[in-house]
Amino acid sequence: MSDPEINYNKEAFLHPWNLTFLIVAMLSAFAVGLLGVPGTFETVLLFAAALELLYLGYLPRQERFRKAVRARRAAEHSKPPSQKELFQLLTKYSQRRYARLKKFEKEIRSNYRKLSYASQGMLDSHLTKINGLLESYLSLLYQKERYEYTTSSTVEADVIRAMQGLREDMADDTPRVRAIKARRLRILEQRLERSKKAAENMEIIEAQLATVEDVVMYIHEQSLTLRNPEEITFQLDTLLSELEETQASVEAVEEVFARQGDLLEDMDAFDLGGTEEEKTKTRDRA
Repeated sequence: MSDPEINYNKEAFLHPWNLTFLIVAMLSAFAVGLLGVPGTFETVLLFAAALELLYLGYLPRQERFRKAVRARRAAEHSKPPSQKELFQLLTKYSQRRYARLKKFEKEIRSNYRKLSYASQGMLDSHLTKINGLLESYLSLLYQKERYEYTTSSTVEADVIRAMQGLREDMADDTPRVRAIKARRLRILEQRLERSKKAAENMEIIEAQLATVEDVVMYIHEQSLTLRNPEEITFQLDTLLSELEETQASVEAVEEVFARQGDLLEDMDAFDLGGTEEEKTKTRDRA
């Protein structure tokens, strides 16, 4: 985060230590004022105001303080979104899917409370695992929506068409022009590869979402009579393990595509002014 985006004076003023100092100063002024000594209330306030001005004039300019503020802001921005934030980012359709599953979870919890006390230990374990399923379900819904634009058939067709046209154009180009277009072709190839991988991931995610829905509905039906609690435990454990593998697979793909170092370094090295040899010849002629 760059400095123009941060108001360091505001950050210094809102620092907990500074706010504590201001509160203590106000309480002290009132306490001294109650003693009835003329001018003491105003004196304490003026002294506190002078210290505050010195503090605000000094601390926001210190690089150590600025680094600490930037580090805190960066940590806040890098935090993954909460469950509530993820839900708000979803489309209305996905929100309804999640809300439907959440309704089943509440009914399961209500049904479990009516069963015998002896089985509550196993039932509490079921509820904890169902909550884990819902958290994974919400995360997968969000991942699925992220992929939907990437896997659009229109976008993929546009990329393929652009690649075909570019290859045809490169046939008659000079070596220098061909090198420029080859860089664009590499970017288009990466876009196409990402689109295909995203389509595969989206199919996996949708299959897992459907499985979670089926399992939760099955447990909801079983919660009315609590038949086969051991089978429910096995299914929950298996499904949670599968969801972890799916999320790890998706994150691995994201990490691969996030590593664009080689391409970006190549693009940084690229200069429309020509190669170093051409630049040297141009300088010599000048």
